[in-house]
Amino acid sequence: MLAQVLLAAGPARGAEGPVAAAAPDARGSTEAEVGEHVALGHRLYQLGQYQEAIVEFRRAYEVRADPRFLYEIAESYRQLGATDQALFYYDRYLAGAPAALDRDVALDRVVELESLRARPPAPALRSSPLSPGEGGPGTTKPRATPTWRRWWFWTALGVAVAAGVTAAALAGRSDSGVPATDLGDKRFY
Repeated sequence: MLAQVLLAAGPARGAEGPVAAAAPDARGSTEAEVGEHVALGHRLYQLGQYQEAIVEFRRAYEVRADPRFLYEIAESYRQLGATDQALFYYDRYLAGAPAALDRDVALDRVVELESLRARPPAPALRSSPLSPGEGGPGTTKPRATPTWRRWWFWTALGVAVAAGVTAAALAGRSDSGVPATDLGDKRFY
């Protein structure tokens, strides 16, 4: 759907690209090629294959220099957690499309990424660069593990139970079973 909107909108004002120099009959094949790259890029983005989506959006931008493709590249880099690359492409997008309808969204993303860059990196909890829900909008902090689910809690509990059982066993043992005599503590039968 977005690919159709982008194709219908045509290149942004002031964007000079290979299409402007192409012959009128070549424009149809160029638009089809751009549409293919954009559609494939969106499909890959939806599947979470952001590196491959970036490649497709770049190819579309090479064919037609539409600033919207810069925005799509920036979004893909943001999803990957590549803050510097995302900021670079957001800046290029904002410079190339000063009257864009989603300018406020792009500016909000820039502010968000700048604040992420200012913070020290958090220790990695997962092996993937960015898992769903991490680093994107609406990110929540992982919940703290309850005390009863920590290894040291169960270790301390086990030691306490073992000490109690040992103390009870030692307290229940009585030396009064052997009478003390002048000859020693020997049992007589």
